[in-house]
Amino acid sequence: MAQSTIQTRLCPHCANSIALDTLTCPYCKASLNATAATPQWPRPDEDAPVLQVEAKREGMPLGSKIILVLGLLMFALGVYLVGGQNERSDLAPQLDAKEKALQDREGKIKSLEEQLAQARQELTGSAAQLEELKSQIAEKDKSLSAALKLAQETHREADRSASRAAAAPLPPARSREPAPSLPPPVTTPRRAIEPGLYETVRSTAVYEEPLGSSRVLTRITGGTQITVVRGVGEWLEVRSKHGNPPGFVRADDAKFVGRSN
Repeated sequence: MAQSTIQTRLCPHCANSIALDTLTCPYCKASLNATAATPQWPRPDEDAPVLQVEAKREGMPLGSKIILVLGLLMFALGVYLVGGQNERSDLAPQLDAKEKALQDREGKIKSLEEQLAQARQELTGSAAQLEELKSQIAEKDKSLSAALKLAQETHREADRSASRAAAAPLPPARSREPAPSLPPPVTTPRRAIEPGLYETVRSTAVYEEPLGSSRVLTRITGGTQITVVRGVGEWLEVRSKHGNPPGFVRADDAKFVGRSN
């Protein structure tokens, strides 16, 4: 690579390197004439000018430096405070909106808590009423069971009394004159009970067994058609077409309608 052969010199006014034949310094714009002394490049052993330049550069007093630093700090602090104030003023509406929303949520939570407490009170009252109703129903069931048991005992006792009265022989009548002979009573032969379709002539009860003292299964109204499968003495054994258990009704409480298909 070819080295540059342009000869340079130092400007006597700004000490910048310029071409040797330059008449005006391109840096400081000073006029250069031929009679002006051409500064020479300093030699390596000549460090006095450098020391003088450094002395000139370091010639600012310490107090001025402190004042300058403090001024810069105050300026930065002012900028920070102004910026923070502006930022706080910009965030103030958002903070107010968030605080209002938070208050609304707290109000809703408080209202829900009050509703929950009221619902708990109502539930407690309903539970107490339910327990009271259960106890009343239990008492009524006990009373009904006792009344039903008493009625069954009364019915059985009445059946026993009727049976004993029918079985007791009548005392012979004593008379001085012979009683006139009466014709024998005419007895109508009872029709044999045959299976078929019957109809109740009055409201009657359906017993579990062919006994008046047995448990009553249900009661049927007059005019109800029943299916009879057989006769047991003065009782009719009936079977339900609806899946109800079989029972017995008195033969006098029903009449024959026809044979079942």
